[in-house]
Amino acid sequence: MKRLQITKATTDKDLRGILALQFANHRSNLSQDQKKTQGYVTLMYDFDFLKLMTAEHHHVIAKDGEKVVGYTLLMDRSTNHLMKVGSGIFPIFNELVYKGQKLGDVNYVSVGQVCVDKDYAGQGVLTRMYNYYKTSYEKFYDLAMTDIASDNHRSIRGHIKTGFEVIKTFIEPDVGELWDIVVWDWRN
Repeated sequence: MKRLQITKATTDKDLRGILALQFANHRSNLSQDQKKTQGYVTLMYDFDFLKLMTAEHHHVIAKDGEKVVGYTLLMDRSTNHLMKVGSGIFPIFNELVYKGQKLGDVNYVSVGQVCVDKDYAGQGVLTRMYNYYKTSYEKFYDLAMTDIASDNHRSIRGHIKTGFEVIKTFIEPDVGELWDIVVWDWRN
């Protein structure tokens, strides 16, 4: 392993690296045991949407040499309506009350998805990417928020370790499964 670099995805090659890692870790491509031990991703974004969803910002990636081995996607609220699958969460996000405020009235960023290559798991890559993410975007957003399948224990543990807290468990409208909404408040 070369020196792992945490940076922004600024090239088409970076985006294609995200898509390759996403495909390899999509739950339809993993066994039950792999999903349980490694975690998984549930959505498959296409190249064009991956490029648009950031609204002039950039996704955060971990690279080993030229290979993308981790990513933390950024979805600006202005692009939510462009999402083909999974957009049913946004009305739920916007109506939730957190610390006395309706989240629709808070300037939040949606974490579109996170993933770390299995060969880099357990090495703090997710925490490093999220710290870079926060440092890069806390001047633009008040908090980060996402939803995670409740049975994706590895992902939930990683998010909580980073600073997120579970604020709601619900049936996700697009897939009919139990999910958790997590928030990382950057205003503190």
